[in-house]
Amino acid sequence: MHSKEEARTPASATYDVAFLERVGAVEGTGTFRFAKPTGYTFVPGQFLSLTLATRDGEQTKPFTHDEAPGDPYIEITTRLSGSAFKDALLALGSGDVVRVNGPRGRMTLPQDVRKAAFLVGGVGITPARAIIRDAVQRGSGLQVALFYGNQNESSIPFRDEFDGYGTAHAEIHVVHVLADPGTAWKGERGFITAATVRRHVDPLDGWHWVVTGPPAMIAAMGSVLEELAVPGDRISTESFAGYK
Repeated sequence: MHSKEEARTPASATYDVAFLERVGAVEGTGTFRFAKPTGYTFVPGQFLSLTLATRDGEQTKPFTHDEAPGDPYIEITTRLSGSAFKDALLALGSGDVVRVNGPRGRMTLPQDVRKAAFLVGGVGITPARAIIRDAVQRGSGLQVALFYGNQNESSIPFRDEFDGYGTAHAEIHVVHVLADPGTAWKGERGFITAATVRRHVDPLDGWHWVVTGPPAMIAAMGSVLEELAVPGDRISTESFAGYK
């Protein structure tokens, strides 16, 4: 038998797709778009594997879809580390063909969730962006609390998009938390803590909590949720391997 989660998860397959373009991103990160194969679909929160020829030979890396299923392209956002793979990604020209395998992964919202709260930072935003963007496009009414940690005002991926959602949709609440903001910053400072969360939402009021990012972020936010007494069955996590 298959669970409801398995039944709604598309099967993975391998495709040759064309690189389209690199679109605007903050310093130190890149957002890359690829042609979407006919019939390709995924559940927000899933990831794909991208294979490129690099100076160190062929390499394959996983990336979360940061676009919504309704978008007409495949898109990923990643930190630009200077590695052979990231340099090969930067060197792609329009029309270059790469190999994609996907979708994969089960870091998706349970179907009965109506209130989703996210504890994320930096490029760990990608699953949250796919989920929130999809909810907006479909008009699902998903209630969202996004706690988004970054270094400063200029380092926030998708800031304009999320601020726009928070302004246009009463059900979406975006809380930026900056470690080193400018003197004029009026928002939250430091790091995401239990006190930060309590200032904005009641953590036990029906929220399903999602934590994504590098292992250190997962551990820190796990401690926050433990302090907030959030039960484990109300938490979904996904660790981004390879990020410090």
